[in-house]
Amino acid sequence: MIVKPTISFLSTDSDSSLSTNTRAILAAMEGNPNYPSPNPALPVVRAAGDAFADALVAAADGGKTLTASKNARRAELVLLLRQLANYVAVACQGDLTVLMTAGFPIHKPQRQPIGVLTAPGDLTVTFGARMGELDAATAPVPGAAIYNWRLSTAAAPNVVVQTAQTTAASNTFTGLAPGVVYRIEANAVGTAGPSNWSNPVSRMAV
Repeated sequence: MIVKPTISFLSTDSDSSLSTNTRAILAAMEGNPNYPSPNPALPVVRAAGDAFADALVAAADGGKTLTASKNARRAELVLLLRQLANYVAVACQGDLTVLMTAGFPIHKPQRQPIGVLTAPGDLTVTFGARMGELDAATAPVPGAAIYNWRLSTAAAPNVVVQTAQTTAASNTFTGLAPGVVYRIEANAVGTAGPSNWSNPVSRMAV
């Protein structure tokens, strides 16, 4: 998981929201033992925040000159906040709890892409509820959307007799001949395709 502050708000915040968020960040970092040496220094950021807030009030009456001044003060403040966010990202050392004390919005965790899945493990085969049934189950594979199942006989392991596809990590094979030893395998399918087949498990149907 990525552990760092997000700075997207510097571009998306309205002027009033940016001013409010700046004050919240300064309040959170003032005297914060997790961030003993802010860079840039907090008084510098506070002065820029105050200058922006004053320019924002002055620009409320309109006028190109006052608006341009307000925009210039915003740009100065944004630059300082970007630098402060970089300091926080390094100082928190990947600790989410420490990062959260800085007052910055948190970068949303991103899922790491899952590659080809591992083959299902711990495959078990037991007798079903009725004659001619075998219940197969495996430990769930993280990232699996579906499971493929195939059944052959021990006498002809390369000849598939039944196949099935389930969303659960289990399946019941029906219509099996009592006294015949069957061989069951499973694989898991994720975004990168199917895994290898599991080790086969054999069981005689009754």
